[in-house]
Amino acid sequence: MNKDVIYIEPEDDITDILANIKSAKNKIVALVPPKKAGVLRSAVNFKLIAKTSRQAGKAVVLITSDESLLKLAENVKMPTARTLQSKPKLPSDMDTEEFGDEKKDDADENDNEEVTKEDDDPNDSNDDDVIEEEPKKIPVKKESSAKAAAASKRKEADLELDDDDFDDDEEEKKSAKKKANKNIPDFKKVRTPIIIAVIAILLIFGIGFWAFSIAPAAKISVKIKTIAQNFNESITFVTDETKAKPEDGIFFIEQKTLTKTAETEFVATGEVDKGTKATGSITVTRPAGTVISNESEAVFSIPAGTEFTNDGLTYVTSVGGSVNVDVNNSGQVNKHCTGGFFNQKCTYTLKSVISSGSISVVAKSNGEKYNIEAKNSGWSSSLSTSKAFNVSGTAMTGGTSKKVKVVSQKDVETAEAGLEGEGESDAREELASQFSNEYLLIEKSFTATSGKITASPSINEEVKDGIKPKVIKEIKYTIFAVKRDDLSKFIEAKTEIGDDTQTIYSTGVSSEDGEDNKVYIDSFKKEDNKYVGRLKTVVKTGPEVTEQMVSDKSLGKKIGEVQSLLKSIKGISEVKVDTSYFWVTSVPSDPNKVTFEITVE
Repeated sequence: MNKDVIYIEPEDDITDILANIKSAKNKIVALVPPKKAGVLRSAVNFKLIAKTSRQAGKAVVLITSDESLLKLAENVKMPTARTLQSKPKLPSDMDTEEFGDEKKDDADENDNEEVTKEDDDPNDSNDDDVIEEEPKKIPVKKESSAKAAAASKRKEADLELDDDDFDDDEEEKKSAKKKANKNIPDFKKVRTPIIIAVIAILLIFGIGFWAFSIAPAAKISVKIKTIAQNFNESITFVTDETKAKPEDGIFFIEQKTLTKTAETEFVATGEVDKGTKATGSITVTRPAGTVISNESEAVFSIPAGTEFTNDGLTYVTSVGGSVNVDVNNSGQVNKHCTGGFFNQKCTYTLKSVISSGSISVVAKSNGEKYNIEAKNSGWSSSLSTSKAFNVSGTAMTGGTSKKVKVVSQKDVETAEAGLEGEGESDAREELASQFSNEYLLIEKSFTATSGKITASPSINEEVKDGIKPKVIKEIKYTIFAVKRDDLSKFIEAKTEIGDDTQTIYSTGVSSEDGEDNKVYIDSFKKEDNKYVGRLKTVVKTGPEVTEQMVSDKSLGKKIGEVQSLLKSIKGISEVKVDTSYFWVTSVPSDPNKVTFEITVE
């Protein structure tokens, strides 16, 4: 049965397709869509085509291998075929008579179909050619359905009725068939070479597909040369976060403190005499004949704590005493006056010795050397007076000596000095661990303040045998830190990079130790209830090169062209393109097969 072939153009709409189906001359209409037929992506359009074909009495066959279109055709029970030459797939409820499989009458059978022995042979394998590009007959569709079997039986019956001489010519036909079979080559003899040839062709196509479609991959390495700029700006720090303005160079700093104790042992060098002090008494007298020029000189006081020394040994009065002269006592003094009543001057001369009585004294230090005999002369005192007096002393006794080791003030100071810097490294690390990587430590802000110092045994205390004296020092450590992001934003805002093709690759602020971690704060100090310092770092600037930019300039291009395009960008020092295999001379167009490596020098 003849057919019309309608090729759908991408610009055709549904009205064009429906018009072509209505105007088709033959009952069978083959629709051949292009690769991208947007008009056939709609289920509604398929329903319109199916409805129009039924109204026009046409059998529309969709020629495509697109699974989505095949599914849409199946939904409206439209016959489909992979190619114009392949057998159409008919819906289960479609009458095969539409495609010439049912015999209407003898005249139609003779006019529209050619029935050959090959067609009648149920073992014939050449029944796949149903629809061709040029109009041709559509052979009987040999299916296992009951309707197809009934049609075949009717066809065989009609042939028997139409051929009255079939029995007479049977031998002749068998002979002709044998001759025809002699001209057909034996397929078994050529089957193995054909299979080998097919396998070889498939391998060649497979290897070619792998080598040129799957295997090609590339790695593009770009090196960027940056320019280093020294950054040096004065900044201010505040401890109140509400007053911080990073964009103006005012940063909030967070403080961490740590109190630790350090101790060390030392050797006591102090020595103290733990013996007893000699005691005795002295007597202070004013000798006879002493002239007292006025009444104020008549009173001679000896306060407690007055020192009296004899032969280098000092004794201290434990109580006070005095030698007082009664100028009005004629028994003690002779009074002599001169001048008139208004300008009379009197002097007083002692008639006899006036004594203070016994005054207790104790040796200034321990030791037997303070044990001396009674001495009536050779005494001196700490009294600052011009009055004449004499001193006599009793024997001094009871002084003993006992030398012991004690902790001296000098011992404690020396041991404390040895603790300077002790534990600072550990304290610095412990303080740093209290900050996350988001913060930059201000190293110059680290301080160690000495607190309470304790000596054991205490100063001037005896160090007993087997005891090692030690000093315990309390130290308070402090350090400040500032947020890295705030510093980085300030550096970026203050750094001039030229035109918009340039960018900042590194501000020197990094949360990891390494080449980029070059920022530090110098000259940190406190001024007027705030802290100041200088922010110093090395800023790296260069051309702005991204993976997307490299991808846009390289995908699908020859290696030499890629290198030339990228090297023309100022600041790119090296471009290297590595391919997966030696025969790959171009960068694949698929971005998933290309990797990029951008290195900043």
